[in-house]
Amino acid sequence: MKIENKTECIFEKVYIETPVDTDRDGKADLIAAYIRRPASTLDGEKVPAVLVANPYLMTCNEDWYVPHDVNREVRVYPQQDITEDEVRFDFSAPLRLAAGSFRTPAGEAKTAIVPEDVEFECISDLYRYLNQKGYASVFCGGLGTRGSEGYTLTGSREEVMAFKSVIDWLNGRCRAFTNKTDNIQIKADWCTGNVAMSAKSYLGTMCIGVAATGVEGLKAIIPEAGISNWYDYYRSGGLNVPALEWQGDDLDILAKYCFSRAKDADDYAAVKDGYAEAHAALVAGEDRDSANYNRFWDERNYLNQIDNFKAAVFIIHGLNDWNVKTNQCLPLFRALEEHGIDRKILLHQGEHIYVYDLEGAGVLGMVERWLDHYLKGEDNGVEKEPKVLVESNTDQSLWLASDTWPPKSMEYVKFPVSSEGKSVIRDDLSATVYDREKDNQKEWLDELVLSEDESYRNRLKWTWDTGSEKPVRIAGSVRVSFEAAIDKKTAILSAMLVDIGEERRITAEQIPSEGKEEGTFRFGLEETPSKYKVISRGWLNAQNRSCLWSKEEIAPGRSYKYEIDMVPTDHTLAPGHRLALIIYGIDAQQTQRPETVTEITVDTDKTEVLVPFVKQ
Repeated sequence: MKIENKTECIFEKVYIETPVDTDRDGKADLIAAYIRRPASTLDGEKVPAVLVANPYLMTCNEDWYVPHDVNREVRVYPQQDITEDEVRFDFSAPLRLAAGSFRTPAGEAKTAIVPEDVEFECISDLYRYLNQKGYASVFCGGLGTRGSEGYTLTGSREEVMAFKSVIDWLNGRCRAFTNKTDNIQIKADWCTGNVAMSAKSYLGTMCIGVAATGVEGLKAIIPEAGISNWYDYYRSGGLNVPALEWQGDDLDILAKYCFSRAKDADDYAAVKDGYAEAHAALVAGEDRDSANYNRFWDERNYLNQIDNFKAAVFIIHGLNDWNVKTNQCLPLFRALEEHGIDRKILLHQGEHIYVYDLEGAGVLGMVERWLDHYLKGEDNGVEKEPKVLVESNTDQSLWLASDTWPPKSMEYVKFPVSSEGKSVIRDDLSATVYDREKDNQKEWLDELVLSEDESYRNRLKWTWDTGSEKPVRIAGSVRVSFEAAIDKKTAILSAMLVDIGEERRITAEQIPSEGKEEGTFRFGLEETPSKYKVISRGWLNAQNRSCLWSKEEIAPGRSYKYEIDMVPTDHTLAPGHRLALIIYGIDAQQTQRPETVTEITVDTDKTEVLVPFVKQ
């Protein structure tokens, strides 16, 4: 993006008082916020602000990032009778603060100007661009980051409420100080009170979490690849299923990684024991052994508070993002739609990236119009533009527009599963090409999808030639249901939909554009045609066949019904390509990798697969 740097800005650092005391020192935690605002605000001009809530801001503990071992068995549980009510988090419960936790101001300062020499992590050039357009930018690392107080409790109510306090301060509802010791108060009298939040990944997640509080003054959010439900980021169907290529990751590791307060030796020494205790509680809460949905995860499911949303939401997400999957953005969009909240979603063909400069997309212009309308009150018609834009995977220049997703013309069509009676999957990773030492995941996937060897029993596979001479668009979540008997007391159950056909497909490579759109990029294409592309996947712990929060015993050899909804997708099948439906067990790329050999006997006569086709 082009940054002209014509607007002179000042840089400030303040410490905002939050409504929580996570480090239990008897004082409300202070969080450091860094502000870049037009110098004209020193003369009385008021401007709106864009907040970036960024737990990565002050660098991270790289040495602390040690993934969990995934080469382990899936634990078997006795019958559980956990009810849904038992796992619901009470968002109305008051935050606990001891009497006298809030500071007594000892004077007031007009500014807190500091040299602009702070190196930030994960901050794009968007905010300098917005400074030139008359916006202030506010960067905050939040609880437990270097220079701030408290503990990093990733995704928690405390974390969200701390970031909410930044918006409260910008609206004059809470206090900030020039430093952490002398209680000299500073106000944000330069701000109009109209605030937006934006940025990608964990940063975009906090946009959603803070909007779910219903805080006054937050007029718009632009979450890019943000998480709306942390359980669905780290878990799936009672299994540990983190981001693709991040096996062994979990929320406790992310919390440690972002606790950059530990980088200040003296500060860390004073809170080390208390932090260890808080982190141990977090490990217990995430319950990695069972991978059940529980109150810990319900607290981190921001869709629970969709009724509170007041901010207009512009979602940007990659259809090929298997870090933060589309099971985060699309359920959020549908929930916003159901509640009549101003919304827009742009689904691009990239992975986990910023796309402000994507060729032909006009993303930066949309972002600017969104902010100008909701923060400055400009009547620019952005709210009347299509609510849904989907970049086609067959033509990067083609954007499919609609006002709802899936499109209204979507209808479920049955995948023709051939009747073969009872078919056996022998779920034995050692009988595949997968090598635990080499971790050759691509070879494993190639074999899973393409193998025609009759001795390969690691999956059931059906293919379907739709016979269409036109492209076929799939938009929604593929639903798979089947009856199966398992010879063990638990099993990993997985399903996959694949586009079969040779084609030079879009890659993650960003190719600089030339000509009239110089400065933008487009996605690259494979050098040689690939034989397939995985469209979507889904996973289930066989003991969670009825719900996510309670395990049910399995009698070996007895048949039960299982249902898997795959990650939602929007994919166009080119003419001549076929669809493949695969049911399998261990997913070497995504799930734990037990050594136990399990036989899964699937009744194909009682197998139904529904694919969401968009009628032409």
